[in-house]
Amino acid sequence: MTFWLIVLAVALAVVALMALATWLLWRRVTREQRRIIKRISRLPLRRKFSLAAALAREPRIPLMLRLIPPVLVLYLAMPIDFVPDFIPVLGQLDDVLVVLIGVGLLLRFTDPALLESHIA
Repeated sequence: MTFWLIVLAVALAVVALMALATWLLWRRVTREQRRIIKRISRLPLRRKFSLAAALAREPRIPLMLRLIPPVLVLYLAMPIDFVPDFIPVLGQLDDVLVVLIGVGLLLRFTDPALLESHIA
């Protein structure tokens, strides 16, 4: 019983830290970046994957930022998570927060005009 309480406490702490990071990133999003987010969210899933692949190959984006889309896809495909999925709600919430953090970092440090050219 004590083991599961520790696991739950650690899971809650991880999700809380990721939620804080997501909130801090979202606070700094500009109006133009919000418009780009809306355009990306309207794309079909296949187009989102091709956008991620195009951004990963774009030489004008620094290497560390180019690694974000493939790492996000791999993270979502792998069975290993920060918070295991068998913990109700928290297991799925950490996946959502990881994606939001990754997308937020990509938007924050990539030129909006470059993103617009790939979306169009």
